[in-house]
Amino acid sequence: MKITFILPAIGKKKGQRYLKSWKMEPLTVAVLNALVPPEWERAFFDDRIETINYAAETDAVLLTVETYTARRAYAIAARFRERGVKVILGGYHVTLCPDEAARHADAIVVGNGDRVMREVLADLKAGALKARYDGGACISYTAPDRSIYRDKMKKYLPISLVETGRGCYHNCEFCSIAGYYGGRYIHRSVEDIISEVRSCRHKLFFFVDDSIFSDRAFARALFTELKKEKIIWTTQITLDVARDEETLRLMKESGCALVLIGFESVMSDNLKQMNKGWTERLGERDELIERIHRAGIGIYASFVFGFDGDDRRSFDETLSFCRRHNFFVAAFNHLLIFPNTPTYRHFKEEGRLKSENWWLEEDYTFGKITFTPKNISPELLRSYCRDYKKEFFRFPFILRRGAALMKRTHRPFMHFAFLATNLLLHFEVDRRVGIPIGENLEEKRK
Repeated sequence: MKITFILPAIGKKKGQRYLKSWKMEPLTVAVLNALVPPEWERAFFDDRIETINYAAETDAVLLTVETYTARRAYAIAARFRERGVKVILGGYHVTLCPDEAARHADAIVVGNGDRVMREVLADLKAGALKARYDGGACISYTAPDRSIYRDKMKKYLPISLVETGRGCYHNCEFCSIAGYYGGRYIHRSVEDIISEVRSCRHKLFFFVDDSIFSDRAFARALFTELKKEKIIWTTQITLDVARDEETLRLMKESGCALVLIGFESVMSDNLKQMNKGWTERLGERDELIERIHRAGIGIYASFVFGFDGDDRRSFDETLSFCRRHNFFVAAFNHLLIFPNTPTYRHFKEEGRLKSENWWLEEDYTFGKITFTPKNISPELLRSYCRDYKKEFFRFPFILRRGAALMKRTHRPFMHFAFLATNLLLHFEVDRRVGIPIGENLEEKRK
């Protein structure tokens, strides 16, 4: 028996390469590969970097689907089903939209695939594939087997992705993760994580958790062990970790160089609307940011625009906030209405969705606004996200932020990473705008 894994691409503009910053190793595929019995043959096509061989002999294909890749995934699935090849779909989008996904597959996996992968393959082998498998939310899995894409490693960014836990105890209403895990956080054992870290090719790590500090005792135990490994790592956190200066010190000593913080907005009304009002209770936001910077850790600041309190002023205040703190990098993103999240339901009830399934629209492009904002037009919202991001990545501001970084840390790696990252994002601002989602990439590669 043979299973073929496929990772669908988001899309790209005609005549251009796939965005380099989107080419991280596909960790999910490695996790699933580890669960395939040794007697099975397996293959993998990464739609971002290679052409899919639709004529390849295989008993089934398994695609992992995100909302941005749903349309492309369904098109790939259709090509294989035309040949009579069984198609299995899983991933976050399938869990959020199971009925939709089921129309394009012979079987779907809802929730995490760790518990049900072997059952799926056993049923496939017996010719008794079920229409739906429910994996629930779990973390008890075998360490990823990256051999499935060993021949492609040079085409990915030189960063090792490691999952230390899943979920988040916050319930921000626009977030697909909150709905997926029901406000829970489940972590792996420290021993398993350290074992995986030692096995990875690259010694620059991204711990892909949505909130590694959801369990503070676990985080401290992990950092204590990571300190012995002499690695450099980054992850996503919430700002409140800086209240605990001992944990912050331990985090730095363990190799943390950069953290992504979803500030989302500097406007109080917006934070309340997205059920993130708890961040206001931090009070001393500026002081907590400076504590992180004083520890020598950079901040990737992420912001979302399109909530009811947003207009030109919110963009101005956000850029001023970024200038005040000289962040390592920042993201000026428009609100993305993920299906079946509280935000999606609210906007739908208010009649503000321009499309109820924007991810399937033939003319949908990256950056297109799919809802009606309250105090700004969709066109201006899209324009401001691009213009203010462009301003943040202008060369004078990059130099200013680089000078601030030199005062915070003397690590040569951080200065190199800062320059490389900011130059990459400087040139990608305009390349991202208007990328067609779900296009036929085979045709574009010819």
